[in-house]
Amino acid sequence: MKWVTLICLLLCTIVTESRHLKKRDADHHSRHIGGLYLAVGESNLKHLLLVMLSQNFQKCTLEEHEQELAVLTTFAQHCADHEDEEDCKKPVITIFHNKVCNIKNLEERYPWAKECCPKEEPDREKCFHEHRDIKVEPFQNPDVEAACKEHKENPEHAFDHYIDNIAKRHSSLYPPAVLALAAQYNTIITECCAEEEKAKCFGAKLIEMQKVTAYIEFKQKHVCHILSTFPERVYQAIKIAKFSQKHPAANFDVVQKLALESVHLSKDCCKGNVVECMIERMEYTQHVCDNQEKLSPNLKACCEKPLLERTPCIIALPKDAVPEDLPKELIEFVEDEHVCQHFADMKDIYLAKFLYEFARRHPELSIQTILRVAKGYEGLLTKCCATEHPVECYKAAPQLFEAGIKEVHDLAKQNCKAYETLGPFAYNVILLSRYTPKMPQVSDQTLLEITGKMTKYGGKCCALPENQIVPCAEEKMDLLFGDMCERQSHTFINEQVRHCCVDSYSDRRPCFTKLGVDQSYKPPHLDESFFQVDAHLCEGSEEERKNKRLTLLIHIMKIKPDISNEKLKEIIEEFTKVREKCCAALDHLVCFDIEKPAFYLHVKTELEH
Repeated sequence: MKWVTLICLLLCTIVTESRHLKKRDADHHSRHIGGLYLAVGESNLKHLLLVMLSQNFQKCTLEEHEQELAVLTTFAQHCADHEDEEDCKKPVITIFHNKVCNIKNLEERYPWAKECCPKEEPDREKCFHEHRDIKVEPFQNPDVEAACKEHKENPEHAFDHYIDNIAKRHSSLYPPAVLALAAQYNTIITECCAEEEKAKCFGAKLIEMQKVTAYIEFKQKHVCHILSTFPERVYQAIKIAKFSQKHPAANFDVVQKLALESVHLSKDCCKGNVVECMIERMEYTQHVCDNQEKLSPNLKACCEKPLLERTPCIIALPKDAVPEDLPKELIEFVEDEHVCQHFADMKDIYLAKFLYEFARRHPELSIQTILRVAKGYEGLLTKCCATEHPVECYKAAPQLFEAGIKEVHDLAKQNCKAYETLGPFAYNVILLSRYTPKMPQVSDQTLLEITGKMTKYGGKCCALPENQIVPCAEEKMDLLFGDMCERQSHTFINEQVRHCCVDSYSDRRPCFTKLGVDQSYKPPHLDESFFQVDAHLCEGSEEERKNKRLTLLIHIMKIKPDISNEKLKEIIEEFTKVREKCCAALDHLVCFDIEKPAFYLHVKTELEH
């Protein structure tokens, strides 16, 4: 089952009808628990509440959660028949917090509850959300026979175990995605328990599921990172550009409306309001189908499918073809004499229309490139509209657009050529030589992780058709830099990295590309212990041996960040000779003891001159 199906599975199954859901007013987005109980049914509501309990209280056992589930479910059932009672009118998240804050001895196991429980919503919701992330032991493959036995004899309780395990280990993952992953795990159990080689089946399928889980969580955190780091209009621009690329025949008003709705639900999801998140996502999908005639004829087949299949079908749809009658030139934005008047009277709407028109004409560009072009256009109008002859000035806009597109295409060609010529390992070396001097304060492991991912992205994106390379590379780098910048917000790296992280979303990748050596960095003194040139270089897996060699390279650049490529190449060649000679020797240890002093002297000479 593809990951898009996993994400959407619960969104499609959790609600069989929405007529019982209380519509939100403009200020308070509350959903009543009785209406929710009637809409989703007791079983689905219990699963949703179990995710909330497991994500907030990771030290508790499933059996302890089941006790609280009984209390919450009973109350929901009562409110389904007594919706007018005052307590039943409270938002679901308020009821949830009120109930769990009354758990006996809660503060002994969760001291933070003493701080959170007295607060009022939404501060209490935020407090709970901030205290979720605790270390839980990594997931272990189950005892296959025991798992199959429980799955067969008590499937409902087994499913609750899946939910509990996934929710505890992924405390920030949207509950709909948790339940969808639990459903996928249930499918894996069903399939593998029918196989002769059960353990082998589990091993292969669970590895793939863990990758899917990590990717979903990574993407979700990235959205929240963007919303918390940049003005809301940035994420609005991202959504407008994505909609316009996917449905280029859609009119601007519909695109803008759905983009704003998507931003709103993402904000609620990032706040941790799981009930609001779930229901708004369901409503959003419905609104897409309500507007299908204005968006794309290709939506019709998806919107006619059963509820279970509708959302994954929509997400999996490829980009529509650009309408043949859509002019290539943006005449109204580069030649119209009223451009400055429109820009002055309704700047945000005017720029959003430009973004829409440009994106729908360029399905081959990344969202980040499109946003940079739009930012450049805004800067050009700001300058031109202050001159005596603005029309002549902003006629240069097409050249500006072309330059922005050419820059990113040239960079992609350059990097792909390097990857194809050098191969993965040497390309990784190049990346380390670029990024270590920019952020030498970062740990060896993090530098290996960042450049290792960049190398993998190079292998994947450069193998795609030419018109897909830039979107692939830029969007993957966007995720990577977003993750690094989120870490930077908690653990300061250096001032130039901070500027790249917070100054501009669209310019983040170019900012990192252009960074030079960090001038604030004070290198450590050269010490022989910094170079672990010994028998351990010959041990471990190929991946481990590769990382040991790369770590030595990192250490060299941390001692001399401004080392020239020529000197670095000489050191690498000398190191390679020593490593290959000693790893081929009968006694690795003796060989390295003999060769290491001369190698260290060579490195010292290169680094000190």
